[in-house]
Amino acid sequence: MKLQTTKKQIKHGFSTILSIPYCDAQNLLKCKNPFAYSAGVYGWSCDYYEVGGVCISTGYSPIGIPVDYKLLRELEKKAEELSGDYSIEYSDLCKQLDELIKELIDSCEKD
Repeated sequence: MKLQTTKKQIKHGFSTILSIPYCDAQNLLKCKNPFAYSAGVYGWSCDYYEVGGVCISTGYSPIGIPVDYKLLRELEKKAEELSGDYSIEYSDLCKQLDELIKELIDSCEKD
């Protein structure tokens, strides 16, 4: 179950927040569940995922450091290929997706 929170609370709770537009990481985050979401006057704004002490914000109005689009597309394409391979066990798929997410986070923290 997700908790409703404010963007301000998320900013105070995490030192690193990555911003990903709506549906640009749906395969990468396939095995993750958001812990919270934010909403504004127009409704739902974004979901928040915690991965290794880093917050990933994704939605119509995400907050944080924008992720390099080229790298994100590359990793999302790899995740889509993995998700389409039905010979992979779900637990192994999740481990491989975690590695791709770690690669994304490492790249963003390096910049």
